[in-house]
Amino acid sequence: MTSGVDIVSGGFHGDEGKGKIIGYLAVKDNYDVIPRCGGGSQTGHSVNEYIKVRQIPSGLVNPKARLLIGRGTVLDPKVTLGEIEKYKVADRIGIDYGCTIIEPRHIDEEQELVKAIGSVGTGTGPARRDRVMRKAKLAKDVVEFKPYLTDVSEEIQTAIRNNKKVLIEGTQGFALSLMDYKFYPYVTSQDTTASQFASDAGIGPKDVGEIYTVFKAYVSKVGGGELPGQWSEEKKKQLGIEEIGTVSRRERRFSDFDLELAKDAIIRNTTTQAAITCIDRLFKGNQGVRNFDDLTEEAKRFIMEKNDFLKHQSSHFRGITLISTGPNLEDTIDMRGISY
Repeated sequence: MTSGVDIVSGGFHGDEGKGKIIGYLAVKDNYDVIPRCGGGSQTGHSVNEYIKVRQIPSGLVNPKARLLIGRGTVLDPKVTLGEIEKYKVADRIGIDYGCTIIEPRHIDEEQELVKAIGSVGTGTGPARRDRVMRKAKLAKDVVEFKPYLTDVSEEIQTAIRNNKKVLIEGTQGFALSLMDYKFYPYVTSQDTTASQFASDAGIGPKDVGEIYTVFKAYVSKVGGGELPGQWSEEKKKQLGIEEIGTVSRRERRFSDFDLELAKDAIIRNTTTQAAITCIDRLFKGNQGVRNFDDLTEEAKRFIMEKNDFLKHQSSHFRGITLISTGPNLEDTIDMRGISY
């Protein structure tokens, strides 16, 4: 672990399995402070088979961690308060005073985007629009949030001064960035790179240590827009892969691992380490494997080929160091500090 703040970002179109990787890091590396940044109530994270969150940090699986919601996050009060109660984190969560609030009218207004680009329809985009127009309601204006209000930036800076470990949970994926012309308009309502998540947390770039970018063993996508090389129904059946979006509850579309998109994500995020999830879904016989040498030869070859290519794309990138082989935290191969 380097000093300062570490960040987790998504490398494809969201749905990469960030919740699982964040949960693993939160517990394994025993982070002290875990802020969730970016997105809104449309950004679901599946931490394991039993924990799925949309607004509060996936790092809640570390019972000692201080949980925070950064100022760049858009909040649906009902969803947020429901998760605080469901997962019993009221005594250790803080919500930034300046988080933008989703109001019922925002959900109604987003139906136009649902039809146009396949938006999830949770009201996040219209709420951000109101923030830009300086007429949004903020967390400090919501009475029910009063016990949790804090200055997240100030808390993180204090943690840094006290040599605490901080893990910023980024949401969504690189290809969903509002500022990326390649995928516009089939994008979300903000940038989705590590630099944006740092800004959402209220810190500057020199505070950042490791940047983990999460990729799936294949590309998945909900919502509209082109997906080059999209799998046919026949291929999906052949591989036995079917998925439903955590929040949208819509079927995900799939394509093969996109090396060029992964390269762009690593460069734009200045990624230092990467994770690959769902190896067990793409390559049968790898469920729950915890040692690289125990993977099937096909899976090992797949990972090494991606690793070799990506390591030549950025001077910052040290390789694929985390490999997920199942839905639970312990189903992880940790290659940090190990060459292969």
